[in-house]
Order: sequence, then structure tokens, then C-alpha cells
Amino acid sequence: MDRTADYTIQGFLYQFNKTLLEVLRSADEAEITVEGIIEDIEIVTPEGLTAIQCKYHEAKESFTPSTIFKPLLQMMQHFHTTQHSHISYILFAHFPEPPKNNKIGKSDLEEALASKNEKLQKYCDDLRGKVDLDKFLAKISLQFGPTLDDMVNNVQAALVAAGIPASDVDVLSYPNAIQAIANLSIKHDPKQRRITKAELLDSLTRIKSTAISRWTLALKTRKQILEARRKQMKPHLDKNARLRYFIVNCATLEDFDANVVGFFRDFLAKFHFKAAHICTPLVCLDTTEDIFRDIQLRLHRKGVISTDGYVGRIFDESYFLREPIVQKAGRAVGLRREFQLRFLRWINFEKIIAGQKPDDLFILGKNGYTNLDIKDIVVEELETFSIKEIAFITGVNPSYE
Repeated sequence: MDRTADYTIQGFLYQFNKTLLEVLRSADEAEITVEGIIEDIEIVTPEGLTAIQCKYHEAKESFTPSTIFKPLLQMMQHFHTTQHSHISYILFAHFPEPPKNNKIGKSDLEEALASKNEKLQKYCDDLRGKVDLDKFLAKISLQFGPTLDDMVNNVQAALVAAGIPASDVDVLSYPNAIQAIANLSIKHDPKQRRITKAELLDSLTRIKSTAISRWTLALKTRKQILEARRKQMKPHLDKNARLRYFIVNCATLEDFDANVVGFFRDFLAKFHFKAAHICTPLVCLDTTEDIFRDIQLRLHRKGVISTDGYVGRIFDESYFLREPIVQKAGRAVGLRREFQLRFLRWINFEKIIAGQKPDDLFILGKNGYTNLDIKDIVVEELETFSIKEIAFITGVNPSYE
């Protein structure tokens, strides 16, 4: 990950942590909107609405007024166009070297309106000479936030204060809280991006597995999170008679081509080799026909025989779901199955899962399969960029590099 991408991820994490802190410190009747209509965080109480814009500037060494011109102008524009007396605005920003004075003065607003930055001219033209600066000053405040590490510590302390066991915070409740805010942030309907303190805490106490996603794996406890998820998944993986389906979002796994064949070969060698392993795993690749056929051939060359359900050019569902013929091949060889894997593309998957539900559904790579009927299925979402990490989490590989 390059430094620009790293700062972008940290910026989102900073905002998610600030949102969590506002939720955990809110009154029972308060309702917080993630990525609100006005700003990043909106807090509604009987007294009014507080709109918070969150900015993370770890890459900048020190604060200069010009760095906050855009959010100032955006808030100023909303104030000017709505004129709601019940709305207060907070610009919450982190700089490695913040100034001692966090007061916004009228001269700062005038300087922002006089900016020559081309990207800000629309705001300046719409507001210059029209907005009541004195009234706006009474509605806005500037707050400088702590470092990301300190913010994380504050959130974790707030979780404990709210009744979450301290032993659960690092690798269970805190990562899941981050994921909960991230999930809310991408919903299209603002009404679905609302949450209360009680709702958050209730969901955290019910979740018993650690979310694996680009957000949780960007945390400093990445290795501990992977190890915790591995322990959580082991009881189900150790069961012999469970039907397991895999969806592989191939394009989102950076090491897909290099490691996918080895992963499924090793998975079968560990979890589908005994006579008691009676449920044939199903692997669905969300990819092109050419890549699908290439992986199928490479699996075959590694000794993994699969069925794709095709008779000629026609996909036959009953042929695909037939049970393999199994023969005993001697003590040295073990079992010889007609095929060890059901293998298909995404275009055929929905009708298969509708007709025969698995016990476990593993989604490898970025999720987005929201229309599936997953009732009564244990869904394991492993939204990582690395098959090597998936191999560690599932116990296929004993160590994490």
C-alpha cells in the first residue's frame, strides 16, 4: 500500500472512530447519522442538530488556515441556504502540529471567501457579500482532535465504560464496532445510516465472531484479529459432515492467480479426505469463463478432480449435484472419489444455493452478494486482499507471514 492510500485509509478510520466516540458518549435519546445529509456525523437530540465534519491531516506537519477553507465554505453554504437556528456546526480536524488557538475569527471567514483556489470559486461566488458572517460564527466551532492511536484508545475505553468486557475489546467488540460504522456509511438511504448507542451496544454483545475486512485489517491489531478469527472458525471447520460453499471474488484478491489453486488443494487435503467427510465442497468463482477454465485445469494438474455440471455445452443442475462415486483405494492411498470438488461460475450459483443450501458459506474477497438467501446458513465473510491470510484464518496454513 502506498503512502497516499495509507493516509486515505487512516482518514476513514479516523472518521469512523470519531463517529463511534460520539455514539458511545451520546445520550440515550440521541440519534446519530453516519455520513449525514449535511456533514460526516450528525447528532440529533431534542435540543437540536449538531453537524460534524471530520478531517485527518497526518501527512501535513502543521496547521495553516487555508487547509480548512473548503470545509468552512461548505458549512457556510449550508448555513446560508437553510438558516436553521437549531443546527450547530463543528469542524473536527487532526494535524500533527495544531495551533494553540482553536478559535475561528471573522477574518478567517473573510480570507476563505477571498480564496483564489479554483476549486473553491463556486462557494466564494455564491457566498461573498451574501452570508451573515457574525451569525455563522455563533454557530460554528473548530476542534483539534488527538492522534489516531489516541482516538482508538478513547473509543476502546468508552466501550469498556459502556459495559463491554475489557477482554473482548481488542479483537472482537472494537473491530466489529468499526465495521458496523463502515457498513452504515455505504447505505444509500440516510434513514438506514442512523444508529443509537443502545442499538450499537446490543449488536456488539450479540456478535461472537470478528469482522474481517479492509477496515479491521487496517488496524494495528491485524495479526491478533486474524488469530482470533482463526480460533473462532475452528470448531465449525473441525466438523466432518458440513456442506461448505465458497464464493471467490477473484478480482479483489491480489494474490488470486498465484495462490488459489494451492489453497483449495490444501483445503481438501485437510478437510475433505476421510470417509467421514461426506459433503463435497462447492467453489464458485466470480470471474470470466477463460479464468474459470484455466483454474479448473490447473486444479486437475494438481490432482484435484472437479465437476462443473456441464453435459456438452449445457449446465445440468442434477448432474452437478450428483454424489461422487467413492472407492476404497488401499491404506496407502485412502479414498478415491470420482470428484472432490463441485466447481462453477457465479452465473450458475444463485439457482444452486436456492435449491440446496450449505451449512457454511465462505465469501472470499470483497463482499457484494447481497441478494442471496442466506437464512439458516453460517456465513463467513473474509474480506481480505490475500488468499495467504484466508489460508491462515481457515487453518489450512499453520502460520501467518
